[in-house]
Parts: sequence; C-alpha cells; structure tokens
Amino acid sequence: MNLATRKYNFIQELTTIDESLLEKLEIILKTSKKDWFDDLSSEEKKEIEIGLKQAENDEFISHETVMNRFAKRH
Repeated sequence: MNLATRKYNFIQELTTIDESLLEKLEIILKTSKKDWFDDLSSEEKKEIEIGLKQAENDEFISHETVMNRFAKRH
C-alpha cells in the first residue's frame, strides 16, 4: 500500500473516532513536529532572545523607517 492510499485510509478512519481519541492524535501531531528553533546554535538563540527583549522595550526601528532612510540615499 502506497503512502497516498495509507493517508486516505487514515482520513477515512478519522471520520469515525470519538473526541477523546481525536484529542490524543492532535497531541501526537503537535509534539512530533520539529521546531526550527531547536536547530539553532546557542549563539543564534541568544541573539533572538536579545532581539525579543529589545522589541518588548520598544528598542527598535520600524521597517518603514529603515526603508525610508535607505531610499533617501539613492
């Protein structure tokens, strides 16, 4: 049985399950997805955290402001 057929059969089975089983399947799907953040180096993660803290403290320049600055130079 190929993958497409297996997926189709699985979808057919989903139409008959109760809410309890559906919730369990949703948890499995959510926990099995790989998060891109996990693949970052510790230095990259630190930089992102710094940027988020700066944004929380309104220590940033809007995209529009940056684009206007560069547009004036050309």
